[in-house]
Amino acid sequence: MKLKNIFFFVLFFGLFTVLKAQSDDLPSSDTAKKAPLKKRLVYNLGGGGGYGSLNGIASVNINLQPQIGYKIKDNLIAGVGLNYQYLKYGLSKYQIYGGNAYVRYLINSQFFLQTEYQVLNYSYQAASTGWNDYLLAGGGYSPGGGFYISAYYLLKFPANNNIYGAPYLFRAGFTF
Repeated sequence: MKLKNIFFFVLFFGLFTVLKAQSDDLPSSDTAKKAPLKKRLVYNLGGGGGYGSLNGIASVNINLQPQIGYKIKDNLIAGVGLNYQYLKYGLSKYQIYGGNAYVRYLINSQFFLQTEYQVLNYSYQAASTGWNDYLLAGGGYSPGGGFYISAYYLLKFPANNNIYGAPYLFRAGFTF
């Protein structure tokens, strides 16, 4: 039941933004409407990683999140993506994988707002813990050249199995 509520929240946010943008009485100079499909597609390659030591135990973290979006308007993008994260802490190995759907609103050429719904499976060694859903809301900054950094707050996550460890999430990536 909660899964349906979250889906409708993300869908409502996206539709509300589209309807609000289309309610303008001013003539539109929206170039996305006139562009062919190939020009309306947006690709994001986000992720991160690191290598370090915590309490003398070596750890490795690799996170990839490719996404493909569709420009509904010049300032509104909706899309889907994949999530994959590998974490090795000492002898323990973790894998997190799943998918996501997102809506991104471009405030201007440098700043954006985004909501994202994720369904992820978390496995420890070879045992799966099952599928969990997450709802993120936040925004980001893109100084140019396709690079972006973003921060999100987790609005929904499983109380006993939050893979992010905190209600905050940070990303960096490229859009092209």
